[in-house]
Amino acid sequence: MSEVKTVDLSKLSFSSTVFPTDEDKELWKSLNDEQRRALIERSEQAGFDSGIAENTSLQALLDEARAEHPNGL
Repeated sequence: MSEVKTVDLSKLSFSSTVFPTDEDKELWKSLNDEQRRALIERSEQAGFDSGIAENTSLQALLDEARAEHPNGL
């Protein structure tokens, strides 16, 4: 993992955490393998650092995901 710590991700930002927009898809395609790996590792580390997840019902998780979808699925 140490090889990707030097990748500058400060200017990279995706607009959605659940359903990627067309812009998010284009941004992902524009990244090289090292940048993609660094983003994945950053995301995994953030999840680990956030601690134990709260008890949440499946319905609440589905509602949250649907709220992010452009069509409100």
